[in-house]
Amino acid sequence: MAATRPRALPPVMSCTNTKALLDHTTFPAWADALRAEAPALSRAGFLVLLPGPLFDAAARAFAGTGIAWGAQDVWSDGAPPTGELPAEALAHAGCQAVMCGHHERRRRLGESDTDVAGKAAAAAGQAMVPVVCVGERGEGPAGRAVTAVLDQAAPVLDALPADAPLVWLYEPAWTGGAGAPAPYPQIAEVAAALRERCAGRTGDSRVLYGGAVTPGVLTRALEAGAALDGVGIGRAAHDPAQRAAVTAELLDLLASREQAAAPDPRKAPT
Repeated sequence: MAATRPRALPPVMSCTNTKALLDHTTFPAWADALRAEAPALSRAGFLVLLPGPLFDAAARAFAGTGIAWGAQDVWSDGAPPTGELPAEALAHAGCQAVMCGHHERRRRLGESDTDVAGKAAAAAGQAMVPVVCVGERGEGPAGRAVTAVLDQAAPVLDALPADAPLVWLYEPAWTGGAGAPAPYPQIAEVAAALRERCAGRTGDSRVLYGGAVTPGVLTRALEAGAALDGVGIGRAAHDPAQRAAVTAELLDLLASREQAAAPDPRKAPT
């Protein structure tokens, strides 16, 4: 049975896709390190996206910590799949979010924008948050990146209920394994375009940047005017010092937003 209550999103977020880098022998130590940092990570909206064999371990490791976890993909066809996991099974396992449309799956498995939209809708139908990856394949002008991202986003927005929470992860495919992120003005243009496209939605929307994220990337993107809510972290999530530094940037962003939203004590109530 599909859950119907929309899930609220934290004001700032970070996520990491562990790919297949961790297994039952290496995950426990990494999870122990995250648990030790849970107060900061939970305030930074940290989300771990894992392969299916680690779901049980994640449920035990992150229970009561405020660290969210979810799946790296979902099956969207209504027919019972072979070798895939439908949304209902992921929700039953405890997944809170599902990544959809990672550029590796688009390129290697031929997933189309329509396929990705179906997966996002399947996740939302089980009250899980779709984390939708968008981004251009190759380097080029910012305008080309905006066009590519909006073309990928359109079917998702058509498929999702307006009140469903949604996370965009702008991750240009060409930045995978690169030593530098996308140009900061380009990140700002893409983030602005996604926010404008989501302006009429009633559900929470967040815009993250991923791709060669290391300490300082979020701060420089914000300084360039990028309206980001956070970042997707790759290799940095497995380096304690880098993970802590990126988390500190997110907490600075959260503090600045909380300060901006606080009432001015100098103004008397009317």
